[in-house]
Amino acid sequence: MVPSDSKNAQRFNISLPVQLTKAGSRCVSQILTTHNVSASRVLMNCPSCPVEVGQEVEYFVTLPTHASEAPVRLRCLGHVIGSDPLDDAFAVSIEHHEFVSDRRALRFAS
Repeated sequence: MVPSDSKNAQRFNISLPVQLTKAGSRCVSQILTTHNVSASRVLMNCPSCPVEVGQEVEYFVTLPTHASEAPVRLRCLGHVIGSDPLDDAFAVSIEHHEFVSDRRALRFAS
Protein backbone atom coordinates (compact mmCIF):
# COMPACT_ATOMS: atom_id res chain seq x y z
CA MET A 1 0.00 0.00 0.00
CA VAL A 2 1.29 3.44 -0.92
CA PRO A 3 1.26 5.82 2.06
CA SER A 4 -0.75 8.99 1.60
CA ASP A 5 0.44 12.51 2.30
CA SER A 6 -0.75 14.30 5.38
CA LYS A 7 -4.44 15.13 5.30
CA ASN A 8 -3.73 18.77 4.44
CA ALA A 9 -1.36 18.12 1.52
CA GLN A 10 -2.90 18.77 -1.85
CA ARG A 11 -2.26 16.14 -4.51
CA PHE A 12 -2.52 16.88 -8.21
CA ASN A 13 -3.61 14.07 -10.51
CA ILE A 14 -1.28 14.77 -13.39
CA SER A 15 0.49 12.57 -15.88
CA LEU A 16 4.04 13.79 -16.47
CA PRO A 17 7.08 12.00 -17.92
CA VAL A 18 9.63 10.88 -15.34
CA GLN A 19 13.12 9.51 -15.87
CA LEU A 20 14.37 7.36 -13.00
CA THR A 21 18.17 7.65 -13.16
CA LYS A 22 19.37 6.06 -9.90
CA ALA A 23 17.91 3.43 -7.62
CA GLY A 24 20.15 2.91 -4.62
CA SER A 25 23.69 2.59 -5.97
CA ARG A 26 22.51 1.36 -9.41
CA CYS A 27 22.32 3.69 -12.40
CA VAL A 28 19.13 3.03 -14.32
CA SER A 29 17.33 4.72 -17.16
CA GLN A 30 13.63 3.99 -16.80
CA ILE A 31 11.04 6.23 -18.43
CA LEU A 32 7.91 6.33 -16.23
CA THR A 33 4.77 8.43 -15.80
CA THR A 34 3.42 10.18 -12.72
CA HIS A 35 -0.05 9.37 -11.37
CA ASN A 36 -0.13 12.28 -8.94
CA VAL A 37 2.23 14.82 -7.42
CA SER A 38 2.26 16.78 -4.16
CA ALA A 39 4.75 19.09 -2.49
CA SER A 40 6.40 16.17 -0.70
CA ARG A 41 6.03 13.12 -2.95
CA VAL A 42 5.43 11.70 -6.41
CA LEU A 43 3.37 8.61 -7.21
CA MET A 44 4.52 6.97 -10.45
CA ASN A 45 3.99 3.81 -12.44
CA CYS A 46 6.53 0.98 -12.32
CA PRO A 47 5.69 -2.04 -14.48
CA SER A 48 9.19 -3.47 -13.98
CA CYS A 49 11.20 -1.01 -11.89
CA PRO A 50 13.86 -2.41 -9.58
CA VAL A 51 13.03 -0.34 -6.49
CA GLU A 52 12.55 -1.23 -2.84
CA VAL A 53 10.96 0.71 0.02
CA GLY A 54 13.62 2.80 1.77
CA GLN A 55 15.89 2.89 -1.26
CA GLU A 56 17.36 6.26 -2.29
CA VAL A 57 16.39 7.43 -5.78
CA GLU A 58 17.18 10.20 -8.24
CA TYR A 59 14.62 11.14 -10.86
CA PHE A 60 13.75 13.91 -13.30
CA VAL A 61 10.19 15.13 -13.85
CA THR A 62 9.62 16.92 -17.17
CA LEU A 63 7.29 19.87 -16.68
CA PRO A 64 4.88 21.12 -19.35
CA THR A 65 5.98 24.19 -21.32
CA HIS A 66 4.86 26.08 -24.38
CA ALA A 67 5.89 24.41 -27.65
CA SER A 68 8.43 27.17 -28.39
CA GLU A 69 10.20 26.85 -25.03
CA ALA A 70 12.98 24.47 -24.06
CA PRO A 71 11.88 21.62 -21.76
CA VAL A 72 12.19 22.27 -18.03
CA ARG A 73 13.02 19.37 -15.79
CA LEU A 74 12.85 19.06 -12.02
CA ARG A 75 15.73 16.99 -10.64
CA CYS A 76 14.65 15.26 -7.43
CA LEU A 77 16.39 13.21 -4.78
CA GLY A 78 14.40 11.17 -2.30
CA HIS A 79 13.53 7.70 -1.06
CA VAL A 80 10.96 5.10 -2.05
CA ILE A 81 8.26 5.46 0.62
CA GLY A 82 5.77 2.86 -0.53
CA SER A 83 4.60 0.61 -3.33
CA ASP A 84 1.36 -0.83 -4.62
CA PRO A 85 1.98 -3.93 -6.77
CA LEU A 86 -1.72 -4.17 -7.68
CA ASP A 87 -1.56 -0.75 -9.37
CA ASP A 88 2.06 -1.14 -10.58
CA ALA A 89 2.92 2.05 -8.71
CA PHE A 90 5.35 3.33 -6.13
CA ALA A 91 5.69 6.59 -4.19
CA VAL A 92 8.92 8.51 -3.74
CA SER A 93 9.64 11.43 -1.46
CA ILE A 94 10.93 14.78 -2.66
CA GLU A 95 13.74 15.58 -0.21
CA HIS A 96 15.80 17.80 -2.51
CA HIS A 97 14.88 19.35 -5.84
CA GLU A 98 16.23 21.80 -8.37
CA PHE A 99 15.12 23.08 -11.75
CA VAL A 100 17.54 22.20 -14.52
CA SER A 101 17.74 22.91 -18.22
CA ASP A 102 17.42 19.88 -20.47
CA ARG A 103 21.15 20.00 -21.30
CA ARG A 104 22.15 20.09 -17.60
CA ALA A 105 19.68 17.30 -16.76
CA LEU A 106 21.38 15.04 -19.29
CA ARG A 107 24.72 15.67 -17.56
CA PHE A 108 23.25 14.62 -14.17
CA ALA A 109 21.71 11.49 -15.68
CA SER A 110 25.04 10.14 -16.91
